[in-house]
Amino acid sequence: MLSVLLGTALSAQALAQTTSSQVNSINVQTFNPSTSNHFVFLEDAFRSEWPKKPKTYFGLNYNYVSEPFVSINAATGEKDRTLIDPIQSVDLMLGFKLSSRFGIFFGLPFHIVNYPVGSRLLTNQSTAVSNTTIGDMKILGKIRLTNDDSNVHIALIPEIHLPTGNTANFVSDASTYLAIRGIIEREFKKFTLNTNLGFAAASNSIYNPGTGLNPIDYRKRLIFGIGGYVPFNDLWGASVEFNSESMIPFDANNNPNELYAGVRHQFSESGVATLGGSLGKFGGTAGQNYRIVAGIRFNLYEAEETPITPASQLPALAPTPRVVLKPKQIEVSEPVKFQEDSAVLTDEGKGLLNEVATLINQNKASLKKIQIDGHTNNNGGETHNLQLSLNRSRAVKKYLISKGVASNILEARGFGQMKPKVPNTDPKAIEINRRVEFNIVQ
Repeated sequence: MLSVLLGTALSAQALAQTTSSQVNSINVQTFNPSTSNHFVFLEDAFRSEWPKKPKTYFGLNYNYVSEPFVSINAATGEKDRTLIDPIQSVDLMLGFKLSSRFGIFFGLPFHIVNYPVGSRLLTNQSTAVSNTTIGDMKILGKIRLTNDDSNVHIALIPEIHLPTGNTANFVSDASTYLAIRGIIEREFKKFTLNTNLGFAAASNSIYNPGTGLNPIDYRKRLIFGIGGYVPFNDLWGASVEFNSESMIPFDANNNPNELYAGVRHQFSESGVATLGGSLGKFGGTAGQNYRIVAGIRFNLYEAEETPITPASQLPALAPTPRVVLKPKQIEVSEPVKFQEDSAVLTDEGKGLLNEVATLINQNKASLKKIQIDGHTNNNGGETHNLQLSLNRSRAVKKYLISKGVASNILEARGFGQMKPKVPNTDPKAIEINRRVEFNIVQ
């Protein structure tokens, strides 16, 4: 959010105290976190594998940026004084997915602004000063334009920032900020490529107006971002993102940009944690030296409305055939068996998977993606069961690949005890809930 430190808040008295120096490099990209589960700054395109049921999104992100606001010597072009160091931000976000194609999100940042000794932004300053203040509220929509089965995902994101921040603490310029972004996202076998491109306009983003210094006009900006996400496994991954906002007309000294790198960990079915950072900027005099970003995001899914049938009322499983291809699932008439409390397949389990592999290979032309979902009963701890179910689904994936199934159509997932098929009320129900399912993604 470039509105920070850009506007009318800098007093004429503070500017009058700068002789050969002036603030002509304002490149603070104050934290503007995305709503993506895989990227930190870039927005994604509502990927088709997201659940169709509406959900609630919650994000809590922390940002630390050093030396975001400096004065530049007009003669040498070098930084001669730090005016603010650092800014820390906590950004709260709440969103609602209204359908598989549309969502709306709200964000509100809180800032801690530090003025070092001799900042010149505060008069008669002999000690460092720290102020806590609210930032500008943002509202954004997300509209996916492509079909579920598309290889390239495209979305539009309209966005508005409201001037709720405090201009006296340099976290707002009293502007209403409007932006529109186009998102193009392509999923390859081993990574995801994402591009953000858009235009933004702010009503009041002019720095140095009426001071005799050259004004810096940020009212019109081009938004650009590109990044890649690489999964290490089903729980861990890393992203690299480059993002910038370029003023119109272009000026290298006043166009903030940065290269971010960080890791992502999915610690539960609904929870994702991120940690990363960036250094400096490319081209022109830099304000920030480095940035540290940490976040946590939750996607709360709507509960399935399928009624739970008592185990005693479930129909008996047909003895043959053991493996049947359905429109949305490969049904198995008996469980895939493992050794007790282990991901090691038994001979019986391998025999059943041989039939599953044969069925998949016979229908490989029509099967684009199969999700191997591992589930446990409620015996044991939740964390242990989550990892056990994931290890078992990975073991099944590995065995099917050894039988000739293409690895790129298989995805291993683990849900632990979170999705029981029936209540865990008796031994038969416990056996039913300890299962592996083969779900077909259309």
